[in-house]
Amino acid sequence: MQVALSGPKITDVVAVQLTNSNRTSVQISASAAPILRQEALQAQSAQIDTVSGATYTSEGYQQSLQAALDAAHA
Repeated sequence: MQVALSGPKITDVVAVQLTNSNRTSVQISASAAPILRQEALQAQSAQIDTVSGATYTSEGYQQSLQAALDAAHA
């Protein structure tokens, strides 16, 4: 996960790697990622809603985003 910050504001979020374990997971992640990105930009944190049908992707995204934010503020 890459996070761009301008001061305390999150200006961009990029998922560097989404799952590639199987075709279904790839499709789910591909459709959920833009929604999760938009949620993160609106919330300005990793405290975002889970995308319906993409629970594991959402949880992984939230955890990765929080780790990236923690690293950026360290």
